[in-house]
Amino acid sequence: MFSIYVSILNKNNKIIVITLFIIALILRLIALGSSSLIFKGSNVNRDFEYGVIARSIIKGKGYSVPINEFNKQSLTEKNGKQKIHSDSFISDGNTQMADFIKFKQTGQYRPSANQLPFYPLFLSIFFYFSTNPFSYWIIKFLQAIISSLTCIVIYLIALKIFNKKAAIVAGFISAFYPVFVLYSIKIVPESIFTFWFSLSVLYLFIFKENPSFKNSVISGCLIGITLLNSNVIVPAMPFIFLWIFLIQVKRNDKFKRTLFIFLIAILFVSPWIARNYLVFGSFPLMKSTAGLNLWIGNNPKATGTFFLQTGESMDSILPNSFYEGLKNYEMDKDKELYKIAISYIKNNPIPTLKIFFKKFIYFLWFPPDNIISKDVKQLKKILKFPYGIFLLSCIIGFIFSLKKYFTDTILLFFIILSITGLYSIFFVGHLRFRMPIEPYLIIFSSYTISAISDRIAFRHFKRK
Repeated sequence: MFSIYVSILNKNNKIIVITLFIIALILRLIALGSSSLIFKGSNVNRDFEYGVIARSIIKGKGYSVPINEFNKQSLTEKNGKQKIHSDSFISDGNTQMADFIKFKQTGQYRPSANQLPFYPLFLSIFFYFSTNPFSYWIIKFLQAIISSLTCIVIYLIALKIFNKKAAIVAGFISAFYPVFVLYSIKIVPESIFTFWFSLSVLYLFIFKENPSFKNSVISGCLIGITLLNSNVIVPAMPFIFLWIFLIQVKRNDKFKRTLFIFLIAILFVSPWIARNYLVFGSFPLMKSTAGLNLWIGNNPKATGTFFLQTGESMDSILPNSFYEGLKNYEMDKDKELYKIAISYIKNNPIPTLKIFFKKFIYFLWFPPDNIISKDVKQLKKILKFPYGIFLLSCIIGFIFSLKKYFTDTILLFFIILSITGLYSIFFVGHLRFRMPIEPYLIIFSSYTISAISDRIAFRHFKRK
């Protein structure tokens, strides 16, 4: 991994990169040290369904989750005001929701494809030795390092596409970016996923400059690893491989190299797909939550987020049969919800189209206060104004970079568009779900800031 950085840096860039990494890491360690204050009132070590699966693995139960008997009426917080999200359908008694959800542990387990394997397997490595608070601290510390490395990757992508000044701006925006800092110290997969995805994009640009066999293999490997982190990049894959095909100069190499990278990526993902086919009888299957997620975003009371207009969770209007189905086989109930959602979409095309565009805006901006969580509402108050300026500079940067850097810019544009489009079809969730596209928003923003800086410097020089 570090050879990637070293091979494309000269001496001056190495100094910048080291400085960038140190600043980014210090900021994340400060946040880690004070996390109990930052996330006051919440369980800082809550590991959601990722931790549940990880503990099942180390118990020798395989990639599975406990079978619990839920009381739907009890799925509320202690104060009874707000329902929880469907993450809590999966619990083993070691997560925060166990304090207030009434469910009966049966002691039995069922296979699951609720989450992609990379992050639960990552957690299981540490949980194998211990599940005490120190293990969680080590996980967060490593995530802080990985998030700091992501800042370097963003710097290098901007350096490949634009110029050194824009790269420096992009790197330091990434280092200080609040969402990157905050979620690097929570037990969620986005920091690691964002790292692998941005590294894949960086290597696509390296491959463009030098389409060697080695770079083809590395590009395919990185894409494959990224897919094992999250399937939200699946809609971006056609655009990525079309881009790889079109950038080839030699006609004979176009199909061959594109297919080779694709096959390498599939090689990484195939064991997971094969496992799911053998267990669930569905092919291809990356995750088993497509139906639930589609239904949350497409039903008569859908708002575009987890929440109803009243502030309650969408879970509160799920059919009782869904909860009963979780005792046995998660795929059946997911398929049932998928059919219900598709039927609603077909019968209500205009409302579906309207809410699609709402979700598109919500994903790139912020949803209304009544349909977001308290944590996101607090962050929205802090970030709304600076993020608005940031987003505007991103749009300007994209427009002005199209003419001069069309080939590279269009790849980043379709990555942003495809992931935003995916969430617009399903639903807009946590603020962290936007993290995978934010490196490229930052890069476009940095181009605007760099251009403005150059314009000011030029005018100052002319006056002299």
